[in-house]
Amino acid sequence: MYKQKGYLTFYALTPIHMGSGQSVSFVDNVVQRERHTSYPTLWSSGIKGVVRELAYRKWNDKDKVNVIFGPEEGSDQYASCISITDAKILLFPVRSVKGTFAWITCPFVLKRLKEDLKSIGKEFKDNQGNDIQIPDNIQNEKVILCSSSDLKIDNNQVAFEEFVFDIENNQNSDNIAEEVFKLLPQTEFNEDFFKNHFAIVSDDVFKDFVNYAVEIRTRIRIDQTTGTVKEGALFSEELIPSESVFYSLVFISEPYNKSSNLNSADDVLRELSTLFPNGHQILQLGADETLGKGFVKVKFEKINTNQKSQTHGGQNP
Repeated sequence: MYKQKGYLTFYALTPIHMGSGQSVSFVDNVVQRERHTSYPTLWSSGIKGVVRELAYRKWNDKDKVNVIFGPEEGSDQYASCISITDAKILLFPVRSVKGTFAWITCPFVLKRLKEDLKSIGKEFKDNQGNDIQIPDNIQNEKVILCSSSDLKIDNNQVAFEEFVFDIENNQNSDNIAEEVFKLLPQTEFNEDFFKNHFAIVSDDVFKDFVNYAVEIRTRIRIDQTTGTVKEGALFSEELIPSESVFYSLVFISEPYNKSSNLNSADDVLRELSTLFPNGHQILQLGADETLGKGFVKVKFEKINTNQKSQTHGGQNP
């Protein structure tokens, strides 16, 4: 049984390629996607492997790493006491005629976020403690913005990528944006900037954007003997754009291996927190590290057992 819980949020500093292998589509190397929604995702195995490698470098203690993350060899001896879920998409950046770009999300993503946070004891409420209602049934030609949005072409419309949307008023939009902002890693973008670039589109429109507004790059391999392009070495690669935001849940149980000084979930949580100074850390996920891809700023926050959150630094009060 899990004794401690928390969450990770990932802010893409550069484009990310966590690949799912070869594809039958027009793109050779595609990113990982959920089967039922086709939304981009970051598989937990890759996240956990990167955090494990960080722990090796920070602690220089193989036994401690094995107790928390499980032994690399002889996995039948005992299990890991930490569980990290696949990271789900929360915000996706798209081009905007006004305001340069927008962070878009949709009702399905927000409702799923609300339900996931509830499962770890974190409430999705406004500053007065009232439950925030997520909008339903946004029409495909509509978009919901915050009251002070910079995305408006005029008072009635916005344009994302090559599509024009009519603005739909919603009294909860500012509260939703404020609560989402609290989940994000700390960056130079303050709350006002975020709210001015926040938008909620319909579920169908969001699905189209996360499928067709990704980056596609064509790459080649050079023959070192001739200095020219190697035959058959041309391939295309799909990348999740920078400024994308994902989140993942973390569950911690008591260690199965009692041979170390880690005797409780609280001990494990304390050690895990040291990997995120002030609640934050920059990690590299997926392929193409030498090309500057996959760098993310990660925020880790634990959830107290009394159902109230405790922040390890960052933007939360």
